[in-house]
Amino acid sequence: MFGISRQTGYKWVRRYRKERSVEEHSRRPKTNPNTTPARLVKLILSQRKQFPLWGPVPIRKRLQTHWPHYDWPAVSTIGAILKRHGMVKARRTRYRVPPRTQPFSHCREPNDVWCVDFKGQFATGDGRLCYPLTVMDAASRYLLACVAFHHPTLENVRAVFVELFKKHGLPKAVRSDNGEPFASASAAAGLTQLSAWWARLGIQLERIDPGKPQQNGRHERMHLTLKQATCSPPKKSLWWQQRAFERFRTHDPLPALHYPFADVHRVRPDGTIRLNQRRQFISTSLAGELIGLHTLDERYVQVLYADVVLGLIDRGNVNAKEGLIRPRVDLRKHRSTKIPAAKNARSGLGPRKSRVAKMRTRQRSKPGTLLTNTPNRRHR
Repeated sequence: MFGISRQTGYKWVRRYRKERSVEEHSRRPKTNPNTTPARLVKLILSQRKQFPLWGPVPIRKRLQTHWPHYDWPAVSTIGAILKRHGMVKARRTRYRVPPRTQPFSHCREPNDVWCVDFKGQFATGDGRLCYPLTVMDAASRYLLACVAFHHPTLENVRAVFVELFKKHGLPKAVRSDNGEPFASASAAAGLTQLSAWWARLGIQLERIDPGKPQQNGRHERMHLTLKQATCSPPKKSLWWQQRAFERFRTHDPLPALHYPFADVHRVRPDGTIRLNQRRQFISTSLAGELIGLHTLDERYVQVLYADVVLGLIDRGNVNAKEGLIRPRVDLRKHRSTKIPAAKNARSGLGPRKSRVAKMRTRQRSKPGTLLTNTPNRRHR
């Protein structure tokens, strides 16, 4: 009548009278010869409680050391027992930011690719956190910006990029990691307000894979140098930390000047130095630079800037405002070999082309003569 057998119908009637339900029961066997004995499960759980940070591998090794006469289950079975009894904390699901923009674009010229990231936060001397935002051109490796913030908010980061776009123009692509405010795992296509603004400006978005900072290696390597130069140890406040960042970003790459066996002086803003209780004028072009003074004798002092001889200082000259005695160039050593045109006209010797042209004209007027490139000499 119901499409079932008589035996199945009586089984459901008995089950309903007994359990007030006709739900299907599990067909799992009630006993299994390969099930881990209860005494071994109890020992496994006790070791986990004693060492809560241990996993199945060290727990099994300890059990085999202290109870070698038992046949202990495999590592995977111990892990399943711990998970079954709620002693394993499930990992949080990590959402990935789409899309993967690989392969990355090549950076051959400035403004092809900009690399942006927040260097790891650290506490300054006043106990407040500092979040340094760094922006670097991938082709030239020039550090465009290094700004310290107390809070890495969208408004702070956008204000920095507005100034960079005004000063350097728009890049073709911006390469970043998957963290805020550059990307968002919960938004469509991983867009944030900042990255959506970049996309609207026509900038290509490039994101590295999570957990792979080597894909932005040049930027991470710069962070190491930045940390060694400015954050070891941190400065006493955010203002002083920002000053250190600016000195690092605009540092002078020129080597230091060394003047062995010489008196070193720094040129003042007005182009003078202090020498023997008087002001000696050097040059306003070298204001703030270091120069070296070599004493030649009791009267004269040689002035050097790097390897360039600027001139001599005459100690006997009372008027020091006249400046240096500059070295003179001996023009006789650089005498020109060119003969002036006026001298050529007086001597009757013109250029070679004019002499050859005259001679050829003369030879053409005489039949039977051989044309040569040199004028014939008269024989006495």
